[in-house]
Amino acid sequence: MPAIAAPERAGLLSVAEAAGRLGVSPRTLRYYEELGFLRPVRTAGGHRLYGPGDLETLERIARMQALGFSLATIRKALRYRSVQDETGRRTVALDDLRRLAEDARADAAAMRARIAALRRELDEATHEAEKLDHDVAYLDARLAERTAATVQRTAATAQRAAAAAHRKTDVRDR
Repeated sequence: MPAIAAPERAGLLSVAEAAGRLGVSPRTLRYYEELGFLRPVRTAGGHRLYGPGDLETLERIARMQALGFSLATIRKALRYRSVQDETGRRTVALDDLRRLAEDARADAAAMRARIAALRRELDEATHEAEKLDHDVAYLDARLAERTAATVQRTAATAQRAAAAAHRKTDVRDR
């Protein structure tokens, strides 16, 4: 997007002004830009400026979010132009609305399929973890046995060494 000069700024709002007018944070505006929902013009210094079209887009996003739409569905809805209906309200054309509903339905089905695949993977991982728990329990038992045997051998060796040292002391004392 080409940078615009200060005299051409008429009718454009800064990030803070647009955020204030819409009741959102400046970070939200930048986030929507990152998502590709908006492409504000830039000043020569790189500052974002929002025009009436951007504000309309932001209002559409806010309405869709208030209705509970996901960002994925909002992204698709923004591909369609809003039109003014007979009452003066801005809305999406009926054919576009049908396509959007089909897209959202397909997205929901794909998400359910992904959830099912993840559940299967989780079940398999849970089963593997249970087998590993069994292995760990077996190894812990062997480790405890070997540790106990080592402690016993060390204690027996220490006793023999003490007994031998005691015998040497007895022999010298005689």
